[in-house]
Amino acid sequence: MVYLHGAMCETLRLYPSVPYEHKQSIEPDVLPSGHAIDGNTRILLSIFSMGRMEEIWGSDWMDFKPERWISVGSTDEKKMVVSHVPAYKFAAFMAGPRTCLGRKIAFVQMKAVASCVLRRFKFEVVDDHPVVPDASILMFMKYGLKVRVSNRA
Repeated sequence: MVYLHGAMCETLRLYPSVPYEHKQSIEPDVLPSGHAIDGNTRILLSIFSMGRMEEIWGSDWMDFKPERWISVGSTDEKKMVVSHVPAYKFAAFMAGPRTCLGRKIAFVQMKAVASCVLRRFKFEVVDDHPVVPDASILMFMKYGLKVRVSNRA
């Protein structure tokens, strides 16, 4: 389940369900970056772009690497564990006082469905099918995702 969790986080890093978020200040404030903003300032956050920033994720930012979410536990056990990644770095569920309350249950549900479906079926993306995201208030596939589904032997 640790590797599955890493794969889900990596998917949400590259293709967040909500690719953009906006916030508005009530009064003048200073952002964590040090930038001062006036009151009643609207800020647009591109969660989609943040998941692709080399400054945040390193030179391998475009590689799909579930391993970036996994670390080895204590030296005695050598057991894989889910790494802690700050919510301000991985903002798919937002951060601070506006963090998604359903984050943990969302992961439980995704893991339950994925483990049941992947145990029984094999999925292959149809050759030459364009896999292109189409951003709106929610991220979805512009042309859908055509896959070939077969029973696992």
